[in-house]
Amino acid sequence: MRKLLSLLSIFAVVLSCSSDETSTPVTPPAPRVKYTITLSAGEGGTVSTTGGEYEAGQTVSVTATPQGEYLFKGWSDGNTNATRTITVNSNTTLTANFEKKKYPLTVNIEGEGEVLEEIVNSGRTTDYDSGTTVKLTAVPAEGWEFVGWTGAIESEELEVQLLVSESKTVSATFLELPAPILNLSSSPLKMFTKAKADTLKISVNTGGGFKSVEVSSSWGEISTISTPTNGSLEGDIIIQYIATQVKNIDYAQTIAGYDSLLITVTDQNNLTNTSVFNLRTQPEPIFKNYLKPSQELVKTRVKVNPSLIRYLNEKDNSQVDRCNYVNGGLNKFGNLSDDYGGIAFVDINGDGYDDIFLHPVYSEGSAENFSSVKNEYELYVYNNGEYKYYEIDWGGMPEPKAYLARKILVGDYDNDGDPDLFSVNYGIDDGGSVTEKSFYIINNFNVNGSLSYKEEINNEGAHSATSADIDNDGDLDIFQIGRQGNTDPYTPFLRNDGNFEFIPWSGRYRQDPMIISDDNLDKTFFDSPFQPWHYDYFRYYGTTTELYDINSDGFIDLIMGRDEWEKRFTILWGSSSGFNTSNISIIPTPEVSASFGMGHLVDVKIQDLDNDNINEIIMLRTGGEIVDGQISNFYNGWYLQILKLTNNNELVDITNEIIENFYSDQAENYCGNPSNNWIYWLEVNDYDDDGNLDIYNKMMSNRPLHRWEWSGSKFIKVSP
Repeated sequence: MRKLLSLLSIFAVVLSCSSDETSTPVTPPAPRVKYTITLSAGEGGTVSTTGGEYEAGQTVSVTATPQGEYLFKGWSDGNTNATRTITVNSNTTLTANFEKKKYPLTVNIEGEGEVLEEIVNSGRTTDYDSGTTVKLTAVPAEGWEFVGWTGAIESEELEVQLLVSESKTVSATFLELPAPILNLSSSPLKMFTKAKADTLKISVNTGGGFKSVEVSSSWGEISTISTPTNGSLEGDIIIQYIATQVKNIDYAQTIAGYDSLLITVTDQNNLTNTSVFNLRTQPEPIFKNYLKPSQELVKTRVKVNPSLIRYLNEKDNSQVDRCNYVNGGLNKFGNLSDDYGGIAFVDINGDGYDDIFLHPVYSEGSAENFSSVKNEYELYVYNNGEYKYYEIDWGGMPEPKAYLARKILVGDYDNDGDPDLFSVNYGIDDGGSVTEKSFYIINNFNVNGSLSYKEEINNEGAHSATSADIDNDGDLDIFQIGRQGNTDPYTPFLRNDGNFEFIPWSGRYRQDPMIISDDNLDKTFFDSPFQPWHYDYFRYYGTTTELYDINSDGFIDLIMGRDEWEKRFTILWGSSSGFNTSNISIIPTPEVSASFGMGHLVDVKIQDLDNDNINEIIMLRTGGEIVDGQISNFYNGWYLQILKLTNNNELVDITNEIIENFYSDQAENYCGNPSNNWIYWLEVNDYDDDGNLDIYNKMMSNRPLHRWEWSGSKFIKVSP
């Protein structure tokens, strides 16, 4: 009742006012603005409302819900909230996007190969939509084969299909195919001789089955004799090899070399195995005529360092650091080194290959001790590419020993076809206090495997000797100058009467004429009971002598010398009646001078150096001269003098024209400058088998290799 009265009162007031003022019409309210909201769901989900028409300012809530294997990804306007509230202020269309779940597929590879799944590499992980079927293809690398799949799928097929409905791991395994295996059947490898065909068997194991073989070499001819059956897993390859050249030689140790044989075997999988085999090769045998002069027989294709051969056979320490007093413990005396003296390269066993026969010289301490202890001979026999120490059987005789075998000659002294030896023995090299006899060393090797010996009784204390068929009767005679003559009359000429009977060739007590005469002597002198002139004439020529037909007239000549300041080096020219002291040529002194005199003769070689069919004479000199009445610079440095022989037996010094770097006269320093040490023995031959003549020395401890090679016009020094 009270509420009604209030309303009536208000109404009365309104009426009373309106009666006094002008009335205004009332404006109706504006209509409400409306917008359309369109909501939808993409594949794989739903939305909680599809929207509708809404007034501005209203809000609409919506939720996107994925279905099955789908995940909500986001709204089309970029909003990523699955449930969101939309404030209505415009017409809006929104789509809820869904995507299928993705699962990783991990592919592991064992071995060498790849797996294609659109192209994927080893160890890569790729995410796939759930429910995707992936085809995997295994591709083995060359030389490998596919074994199978493990992990999410087990199969040996190269191609498989895999449904990705969860995270999965697959492994592809590859195994390497076994390449052909090659094995040489001969052990140790056989030696192949130049120009002689021989076979080599190579065993083959091929996991993929034999298909083919290719063989090649650098220095030989090869033909395949037989191979395994096509497709067989194993078998033998037999090849024939002929060495056409002997190369890759370690000249300091051997005459043998090797050829690199390249062998490639291919199997049915086209897998190959290429191997290099070094076939050992040696030159063909050479069977010498041992009735030639010793000057000719000293030549050998062996270029080894004899000191190194002794060291390798544990007979000496010379290759240890002697100058720093390092002792390898090999020398029987405990010395730092015992150099060899006389040496012969001789085919003792008749196999066509030179062996090494030498005499080691005691050399410990000062020069006074040199050659002061007697030593045995040593033999190193060539076999299968090596020089091996051979214990000499002396046929029941006491083992011969010598202080100093200065030279060892080679020759068939008993005309039985086998080479014998003549050891030129000097004694203690201290000026002449102790002399010793030389030995004929008799070769019975091919009879009973032994050697024997016989003393040369006619003279002793010899520093040099040489042999040749002086009288052209088919056997070898000997010239040997000794410090002491043991027969009357004395002569250095020893005539071979057979069976190692060498008779002094003086003419006394014999019907045949003397081998040497002197037109300046009284003819009645030859009837005296003793003929000292032989000794007096030759005693200044005792260091170096050589018998050889130098001028190619069919008669043996004699070149000899010792110390130039005492007597000039001389050639006695041979004739049908032997030698005559009036038919001589004097060796000229060197035209090119060193800083000191090179007056001591060490070795002589006779050779046609320039291929004009005329022999040259190579004189190997070392230091020696008289200064203020004393011998100076003795055995210091070296000098090669080369002489050209003219048609009338004159000698012309052509050293400077035909050879370079032909002397060394630096200060003597045995350890500090070995290349200046005097050279012991000289050789003229083709050192490196290249068809060019070389001049070189036989090496000794602290005497390195010196070598000059013919260039076509001159000898050029190539080492050191």
